[in-house]
Amino acid sequence: MGSRQIRTLVCVACCAALLLTAGCARARNVPAQEPSSTAMPIDEKPVERLPSSTPKQAVTAYLAAVPEAYFSLETSIVAPYVTDEQEVREDAYIELNRQEGRALEMRMTAFAVLAADEPSEAATSAVVRTNETWRWRYWSLAKRAPSTQWANTVYQVEYGLARSGTGWLVARTKVLSQSGDTTPAPLP
Repeated sequence: MGSRQIRTLVCVACCAALLLTAGCARARNVPAQEPSSTAMPIDEKPVERLPSSTPKQAVTAYLAAVPEAYFSLETSIVAPYVTDEQEVREDAYIELNRQEGRALEMRMTAFAVLAADEPSEAATSAVVRTNETWRWRYWSLAKRAPSTQWANTVYQVEYGLARSGTGWLVARTKVLSQSGDTTPAPLP
């Protein structure tokens, strides 16, 4: 092997080592310039918030994620569409179901926006009111099977939204009215 090939091999090995260590730092969510003593545990990842461009879009993005989050008992599924404070409320509801040994399967069967703010560029909050019909049932975690029959509930919900950069995130939910079958629990 010639000296040119050896130098090339050494350079490639050094570059690979640098990329590997930089990649490991990013995988642990540790910026390369920060000491590892301030690192998050490896399994924790910061939530990347995905603000929608309008308040209505923020509500529909949130509602699209809710059924999967409540059935899988994974807050991380809905977290990108909500504020930190709303994420805590979502997590509390999901944890309550986990402790009760159940998951909530739900499907939206009807949806209408009753009122929606058209906020100015300077606005930091907005409100969207909806009418939603949900079909839902509980699943037993132990039996891995439905533990209740399908039920239907109609909600009128007020969503408070907060501006995040140039977009919107769900900051709070408030059930204004509900009818139909007994609801599993008010939305968080």
